[in-house]
Amino acid sequence: MDKILNQYSKEEDINLISKKIIESNIIKTTHFHERILIRDIPESLINKTLPKRELIKLIDKRQHKKDIGYDFYYYLSNTKNLKLCFIPSTNKTLLINAILIRRKWQNLIKSIKRRY
Repeated sequence: MDKILNQYSKEEDINLISKKIIESNIIKTTHFHERILIRDIPESLINKTLPKRELIKLIDKRQHKKDIGYDFYYYLSNTKNLKLCFIPSTNKTLLINAILIRRKWQNLIKSIKRRY
């Protein structure tokens, strides 16, 4: 499991980090496409949710092998959340994974904070 370096839940931190990521040139990797196909996540859901920074309630900063990445947790409903994983670089950002989490938000947050 990748190491969580930091967690951000304050609105100003989320806005600052998400603005840099979302407004960059996002490239969806082959791994991303394989994962959403395996998990049966509609790409339209991701495309619709991705720009909505107001839905991001938590960001994890992670060590992904050699790179630093960010996991955005989008709150879709009390029992449905979307996790999008990004690795930013100089002139682009890689979207490497998407996970649709069907779990109550409070339980999800508790489990994430336990790992940090």
